[in-house]
Amino acid sequence: PSAIVFIFDPGGRGVRGIKPFVLAAKTYKYILVCSNNSKNGPIDVNLEITNRLFDSLSAEYNLDPSQFYISGFSGGARLAGSIAVSSVVFQGVIACGASFNGMDKFALKNSNFSYVGMVGDQDMNYQEMIKNNEWLDKMRMKNTLFIGHQGHAWPEQKQMLRAFDWLEIQAFKKNIRKTNEDVIKKIYDENLKIADSLKGNNEMISAIMEYERCIAIDDTKDNKEVKEMITSIKKSKEYKTQIQKKDEIAVLENEIGSSILEQFVKELKVAKSESDFKFWKTELKKLDSRKVKSNDIQIKNMVDRIQFMTKAMVYEAAQGSKINKQNDKLSYCMELEKVLELYGIKL
Repeated sequence: PSAIVFIFDPGGRGVRGIKPFVLAAKTYKYILVCSNNSKNGPIDVNLEITNRLFDSLSAEYNLDPSQFYISGFSGGARLAGSIAVSSVVFQGVIACGASFNGMDKFALKNSNFSYVGMVGDQDMNYQEMIKNNEWLDKMRMKNTLFIGHQGHAWPEQKQMLRAFDWLEIQAFKKNIRKTNEDVIKKIYDENLKIADSLKGNNEMISAIMEYERCIAIDDTKDNKEVKEMITSIKKSKEYKTQIQKKDEIAVLENEIGSSILEQFVKELKVAKSESDFKFWKTELKKLDSRKVKSNDIQIKNMVDRIQFMTKAMVYEAAQGSKINKQNDKLSYCMELEKVLELYGIKL
């Protein structure tokens, strides 16, 4: 019987969805399957597609029911989370670039799957994934979060392998797979190396995450040195400064993002911009200026996230208006797209 990963790409691009998982699948022996039909859209349609997919694969392959995993990117991640929450068959979820749909969180208390979040620090859903990680910790759900240096995209194969390293540890702990001490040591040592490297680069918040992941990987060890390192970093001026900066940016990002969303909803409703897109020209100029003038990578990443959020918001509204034949709203979105392009935000 074989382990399997069901994968969902928001554009129904099966080949694209498979690629990030190939290295992990070869390492840990998983069947990979990604739907060519399921894509961002009505949940009922996608559930019909996924049910047919599950039925056909169960009939065709000898699958191990204790080793079902599910993953997705962006809208595909939300779909994967919904399916996992409404079912008891999945051992793990790998959510890339997005967390749960709002209602799914209420059903999580009855779930027993391990959850891996993956997001880029330039991804528009970065703050969402940070909050989701904190929320899952409070819920005492087995979870971890990997943060890469990228935008809103599928993770690279090496990063995805780290997600499956963590899931392999969970499989050992749940007795789904036979414990392999050599594998545990290899994963632990590689993770510790990454943590030390981040500390050396003065990325203290990320270093803490990796040191804490080391403890979770092998909690049978004393881990005295790692625990002392965590305590030492948390007392350091560098760490306290970085935490303060991170919190300040989260607040600022929420304020700017909320203001942009509120203005867009207001204008889309009447399909008309106020004073020839004055709000947009002012705000986009401010964002561009922040990015150009700042030497802080966290500020630059924040601007990238807000710009991408704005682009995605307008694009999705335009597509919806086209489908619903709301020509006035479509025309408004197209005019706003031209304004975005003036500030380097191309759709």
